[in-house]
Amino acid sequence: MKFVIRGAIYNLLCILLFGLIYTSLHNHFTLDATMSKYIPPNILDIFFMSTTIQAGVGLTCIYPMTSLSKILMMVQQYFMILSNLMLIYFFTL
Repeated sequence: MKFVIRGAIYNLLCILLFGLIYTSLHNHFTLDATMSKYIPPNILDIFFMSTTIQAGVGLTCIYPMTSLSKILMMVQQYFMILSNLMLIYFFTL
């Protein structure tokens, strides 16, 4: 049970950490799917994106516009994959 709690805390911290990073770099993201105009995301949109990525769903309403934003999203996805692998490992002990 303690591994589940640790996993939940780890995922929550990743959501908060990346949400804060995305908030500080909000001008690297847009809400416009066609990217024909820049629509800035608000803080709720940013944390929704962070939660969606960390949950492994991958579908968000925010689109990365720069290479930096794409790299950050991939890093968060890596942390999500790593956390799932750690939980699988601990449950098989």
